[in-house]
Amino acid sequence: MSHIRWPEGVEFKPITLVPDAEDRVCPHCSRFLYVCDHKERDLHSLGGPLHVVSKVVCCPDKGCPGHAEKQVSAAEMSLAPPRWAVSWDVFAWMGHRRFARHWSAPQIRAELKDRFGIEVSVDLVEDYTAKYEVIVAARESDLARLVAEYQDVPDVILCIDGLQPEKGHETLYVVWELRARRVWFAEPLLSSAAAEVQRLFERARDLAARIGKPVRGWMSDKQDAFVSGVKEVFPGVPHRYCANHFLRDAAKPVLEADSHAKVQMRRKVRGLRSIERRMLAERTEPAAPPAPPAPNQQAAPPLVPPQPPATTPAPLPPQPEPRPVSEAAQVVLDYCAAVRGILNDDQGGPLHPPGVRMAEALAEVHDSIGRAQVEKKGGPANAR
Repeated sequence: MSHIRWPEGVEFKPITLVPDAEDRVCPHCSRFLYVCDHKERDLHSLGGPLHVVSKVVCCPDKGCPGHAEKQVSAAEMSLAPPRWAVSWDVFAWMGHRRFARHWSAPQIRAELKDRFGIEVSVDLVEDYTAKYEVIVAARESDLARLVAEYQDVPDVILCIDGLQPEKGHETLYVVWELRARRVWFAEPLLSSAAAEVQRLFERARDLAARIGKPVRGWMSDKQDAFVSGVKEVFPGVPHRYCANHFLRDAAKPVLEADSHAKVQMRRKVRGLRSIERRMLAERTEPAAPPAPPAPNQQAAPPLVPPQPPATTPAPLPPQPEPRPVSEAAQVVLDYCAAVRGILNDDQGGPLHPPGVRMAEALAEVHDSIGRAQVEKKGGPANAR
C-alpha cells in the first residue's frame, strides 16, 4: 500500500479505542484482560485527518495461552481495515466515483484535494479502487444474496454477448439474467471456439441449479458457438435471436438503398461553391471612386506646404474598401450554407435513415425558394 507523507502542522482528531468490558474476559482462564500495549495510526477521512490509538489487551497470567493472544477493539474495523491509510467513507466515496460515475484516478485525486483537502497520489487511488472492485465482485457473487434476490422469480431467462474493449484484446463474455436484470458473471476468453464458450453455458447451468430456478430461454446474437452451446448444455430450451441484432440485420438492405439515394441526391445538388464565389465576389469589387471637382471650382490650397523630395519611398495609395454584400446576396449565401449542412449530415440509424431526412430537408429548401419567388413576383403573399 502506498505510504502517505503527512505535511507538518496537520491537526488530527484523536480517537482512542478500548475493547468493551464483555470482550475483556480471557477465554481460557476467565480472567480480566489488561492493557499491555497500544497501536497508533493516522487515517484520511471525509471529516478530516484522524489519529487513532487502539489499546491492546491480553491475559495477565504468563502461563495462560491467552497471554500470547492480543486483542483490540472491534470498533477499529468500523473505521478502516488494518494497514489502510483511508477510512471507510473515503474508500466508498472513491469507489462510487470510479465505477458509478466513471471518473478517472486523476479526477478523483483532484476532487479529494479540492473538496476535502485530502492530498493523495494517483497510485493510492488506483490501489483502493482495485480493492473496491474486488469487494463489489465478491458481494455480487454471493450465493446467499443471489438466492434471496430470486426468491419471488419463477424462472430465469439468460442472455450472453461478447464485448471487445479494444482490437487485439481478449473478448469479455457477459452472462446476465433478464427477469431480475442482473449480471450473473463475466469471463474473458482468448478464443471464441465452441469448446471455450461452452464452459460459460455449463457455469450458467450450475448457477441456475444452485438457486433452484429453471431456465426458460436464452437470447444472443446467435453466433455459431452460442448456438452449439445452448444446444449441448440446454437441450430443449428456446434460443431467441436478439431484437437489436435482428433489427440491424433486417435494416442492412434499407441502409444500402438509403446510401445509394444519398449519392444520387448529392450528384443533382451541385454548383454551391460557384454560387457562393459569385456572391462573395461583390465584397472584393472596389467601390466607385469619388467624382472629380467641377472645372470652375478651384482646389483648396494645401494646409501643409509642399515638402522637398525625400529619399524615403512615397506611401502607398489607400486601398479602396470592399463593397458590402447586398441583402439578396446574403440570403443566397444562407441558402447555400443550409444546403451544404444537409448534404453533410450522415447521422441516423435504421429507424431514421439519413437519406430520408436529407430528401425531406431538401424538399423544404425547395419549397422555401418557391415561396420566395412568388413573393418577389407579387403573388398571393403581396396581394394580402
